[in-house]
Amino acid sequence: MAANGPTKAEASPLGPEAAFLDEHLRQPPRSIDPVTRRHIWSSAAEILGHGPLSSVEGHSATGLALGYVQSGKTTSITALIALAADAGYRVVVALLGVTNLLLQQNTERIEGALGIGIRSDYRWAPFRNRRGKRAAIELADWLDRGRVVLIPTLKHAGRLNDLVDILRAASLGDHAVLIVDDEADQASLNTKVSRQAESETYAAIARLRANAPRHLYVQYTATPYAPLLLEPDDHLSPDFLTVLHPGPAYTGGREFFVDHASRVLRPIPTTDEQPPRGLPTQLPGSLIQAFGSFVAGTALLLGEDLGNAPVSMLIHSTHKNDVQARYHFLLERKRKQWREAVDAATVVKNLPDEIQEERQRLVSAGARDHPDAEFVDLVRLVLRETTLWLVNSASDVKKIAWSVAPVHVLIGGNKLDRGFTVEGLTVTYMNRPTSPQIDTLEQRARAFGYREDLLPYCQFFASPRTLENLRGTVFTEYDLRAQLEDWVDAGGSIADWARHIGLMLPAGSKPTRDAVLSAVARFNVGVEWHSLRRPDLLQGPRNHNRALIAALGLFEAEPRRYGRLTHRTLEVPLAEIRPCLLEPWSLSSYSPGWRHGDILQYLGRIEDQDRVVVLMLLEHEGGGPRERKWDPDLGFVNLFQGADPVRSAGHAFYSGDRNVIDFDKCPEQIVVQVHRAHPRSLEDVDEVLTLAARLGSNVIVRRGS
Repeated sequence: MAANGPTKAEASPLGPEAAFLDEHLRQPPRSIDPVTRRHIWSSAAEILGHGPLSSVEGHSATGLALGYVQSGKTTSITALIALAADAGYRVVVALLGVTNLLLQQNTERIEGALGIGIRSDYRWAPFRNRRGKRAAIELADWLDRGRVVLIPTLKHAGRLNDLVDILRAASLGDHAVLIVDDEADQASLNTKVSRQAESETYAAIARLRANAPRHLYVQYTATPYAPLLLEPDDHLSPDFLTVLHPGPAYTGGREFFVDHASRVLRPIPTTDEQPPRGLPTQLPGSLIQAFGSFVAGTALLLGEDLGNAPVSMLIHSTHKNDVQARYHFLLERKRKQWREAVDAATVVKNLPDEIQEERQRLVSAGARDHPDAEFVDLVRLVLRETTLWLVNSASDVKKIAWSVAPVHVLIGGNKLDRGFTVEGLTVTYMNRPTSPQIDTLEQRARAFGYREDLLPYCQFFASPRTLENLRGTVFTEYDLRAQLEDWVDAGGSIADWARHIGLMLPAGSKPTRDAVLSAVARFNVGVEWHSLRRPDLLQGPRNHNRALIAALGLFEAEPRRYGRLTHRTLEVPLAEIRPCLLEPWSLSSYSPGWRHGDILQYLGRIEDQDRVVVLMLLEHEGGGPRERKWDPDLGFVNLFQGADPVRSAGHAFYSGDRNVIDFDKCPEQIVVQVHRAHPRSLEDVDEVLTLAARLGSNVIVRRGS
């Protein structure tokens, strides 16, 4: 797992390739701050530490780099490539997408950041789309000259098999190879598991690995559900995991669907969802409203600073090309109608009603307003510059030219899913019916990744069901990271995690497509622990929460023995615990493992509000807080103390925080624990009180047998 603080690899001076990239990341428009850059290099060094040039055995390894949607995974890939070049890797194979659009986008970013094509130090040899004996001779020649050969390729069986032939003919020998698989949960996995056969791309990747005797295979994804649930003998099942941490300005699912949901999310009528059949004859009313929001917000943004361009809107209605084309036609017609009206407007009340209404809404959410006359001129500019792009397999658009205009609207379907970056995206309109596959649904949310100060301009339009499923996916995403980090930090393997812990999914959903996972067991777990891993660290909320505990008298309660240890314990009626402790508890945001609203709702529906709740204070044996590892995204790691490693005759045994009570004898007992903990590595926080509770049930998905 990624370390919290600086590692030895991170603290050491960067090699020439890493130093070149680090300087590039410092410069505008990226201007990545030093803390975020240290995280990038720390993660890359950790990944590389599992490779054949770092391990004693020199064997090949398979890893999983877990990021968030649009959180800078391409930057992490580029850093890993640079660090690998400095470490002595001579061949880098980068599987960069399943479409030429994605391949071109990612290749240009990586090569541009590494300076390939503009440097004159003859360090790199780019090697694109080659095949045949002549290509094998060229590859061998570049290696003989001491170059690092960068091979970006489409994730396609034919292209990969051509590359296998080249590698085989060139005879890599002892050269170390880095293989990077971007969006690794798409196309790479075997889709013919149930038929005891291998899909073509999966088999081609296996041949690629077989012809690179010493290699490190790294899977990058933000939706790791399928790779994590693979059988251990699958060659793509990861041996190790590295969690990537985005910069402090990243806004993702938690910010959109939890923290700022009231001002960002815009439910649309279910009747506005695009039906499976039939072409639309007019734009849904909610889409006109969304376009009005985009025009108003873009006018405000460009009025603030023209440097905010490009600004974009995404419309995702269906996978069908003819339907997408009809939306393109209808919206272009609406844009022309509005432009004619705005060109004739002399005052703000002459603007289309949707633009006026959305302006007021955005301003009330925190957007900076402009004088009426200036706003009219800005709207006129936006409608004149709005450029519509049809992005699908039947269109002629191979690459969106962001520089030709400051304002863009993208209309498409699957082509706008995984890996595709929409520059300056502020408004998303998704009236495509929701998908039960959480990896697919999450990848459709291309809105993430922007600065928090732009959230007042960001609007996400979708049906209530889609919004609810995306919110549930956020909980799954953070719970997965939290449980994985606890498990691996305690010495467990990823394969064991998949069998014994697994995923917690929203009701009615599944982790991925059935063709990839043929043996997934879904069942209810009677009772699980919920822990508030990510408490509020500000002094005011900490004082508030301490006062709640003091008012209940827990700090002065009599210690009760639980085997070897004692914990101050009270028995409090449920009717008191809920309104006096849990409801007023101060929270800063969603915390993995602690669904505050669901917990309160569950407890409120219990008929017997007089039932006794065991309330406990867990602290260091000698008093004071326990030391606990702290993750900046997930909070406390391994908050619970485990059981004593051995039982000794004549000595009391502690069965662990999770088993302080014999729940086999009293399975319905509700227990609330207050943990006194010190977040290791946070020098300015001495002690935090946080909660854990045993109650309710969840749906768990684990790998079946």
